[in-house]
Amino acid sequence: MAFYENAKLVRETDKPEQYQRVRKIGEEPGGPGIYRCQSCGFEDVMNRECTKLPPCSNCSKQKGANTWKFLVIATDAA
Repeated sequence: MAFYENAKLVRETDKPEQYQRVRKIGEEPGGPGIYRCQSCGFEDVMNRECTKLPPCSNCSKQKGANTWKFLVIATDAA
């Protein structure tokens, strides 16, 4: 769950489909921001330099692949 201090700095998206897509390990992320592992619920930050989604660091010791969902995009736009 993402928390914020200033509601003026957070906006609701006009592109909800970007947040509905389930992304697999190795896929290009939808952008920098917070992603949630669909296997264990762990949330992780992917920065602008991330070109492929990694395995979840929280459940990587378990066998089987996990997937990610985009929760919050990090952007410079104000």
